[in-house]
Amino acid sequence: MKKKYLILILLFVFNLQIIPKTFKFNSATEMNFDLGFASFYMNDQRIQWSGMEATFGVEAYIKTDIVRKLGKGNLNIFSEIRFNQPFDDNRLIDKLRSKYIQNFEIKRFDLSRLFIGYNSGGMGFYLGKKETNFGRDNLIHLFNSEFDLPFIRTESILLRETGFFIFMKKGVLDLSLSIVNGGPEMDTNSSKAGIVRLGIKTKVLSFGVSAKFQDGIGSEDQKEFKNHVGFDMLFKSGRFQFSGEFIYDQYGFRKEYDPDNIFWKRSLYDRDIFYKSETAITGLGGYVDIQYKTRSFTLNINYGEFYPEKIGVPSHDEPIRRGIVKTIFNSGLDIRFFVGGLFENERPVDPAFEGRSGYAFFLGAVFNLK
Repeated sequence: MKKKYLILILLFVFNLQIIPKTFKFNSATEMNFDLGFASFYMNDQRIQWSGMEATFGVEAYIKTDIVRKLGKGNLNIFSEIRFNQPFDDNRLIDKLRSKYIQNFEIKRFDLSRLFIGYNSGGMGFYLGKKETNFGRDNLIHLFNSEFDLPFIRTESILLRETGFFIFMKKGVLDLSLSIVNGGPEMDTNSSKAGIVRLGIKTKVLSFGVSAKFQDGIGSEDQKEFKNHVGFDMLFKSGRFQFSGEFIYDQYGFRKEYDPDNIFWKRSLYDRDIFYKSETAITGLGGYVDIQYKTRSFTLNINYGEFYPEKIGVPSHDEPIRRGIVKTIFNSGLDIRFFVGGLFENERPVDPAFEGRSGYAFFLGAVFNLK
């Protein structure tokens, strides 16, 4: 048995292409895995003020899915670990920029997903950290940081949640419920969130409605509103795929707070702001996404807008308009080359951001074993 695994390791070192993607441990248990490596150049003029807007970088991920037949269903243990390259320690940090230090702290290793689940007859559960069941994300993801997504996906809807998930699929009906921390990692307080989504799905069409409500219980002044209600849709026609999401969002601090007590990543759009005691700031936003795909080429165009409630703060009140274009070329050797850009409207900004522009562009190559 030990020799078998030693041989597999050697094959991995000398030729990734010939490693089997599924290992069968016995008649009831198998493991599927996927590896990905990326090298890229990114120039994000939205953070031009940081001095870290233009950089080459590398990243990778490993995904494993252990499937074991159990009774009339399957037991799954899924994991995804991401490997990221951090910025150098020699960074420009002054009085204006110091409060944004956390925005550029990149984890070398990120436990992106890890959950155990059981499914049988279209019903089941998951326990752990996984993608949120709010809405449906049918987008193309190129980076571990996932900065190249629509505004409501980078600023409002969390991509990962940790908690307990239940799902049921019956014919075209799709129902999911969850009780989660309300943040991607372990909780630092007793506040919990509930998420529900009800959808209809066919081979070419799907749509659904979702809601997330966070109780916000606690005496700390860092408590925030994290509620939203949304609608998502998807339609496929030939080589085209059309999708979109739209939400009514509630955010902002529940109580007046000391800005120096924010020790986590800050919003560059002034969303972590206090308006009135126990009063949420509201907003409406969404996006439409178009993908055209052939065997060797994919074109992705995305456009979205978000309209925050006007509270008298110019850097917060101006609507956000974001367009994203991605072009991906498949080489036929599990290597994809990509080039793309992200464009936002010019808006009033915090004095620390003077000199920024509302665009970013990127290019690179991705290898996927899957």
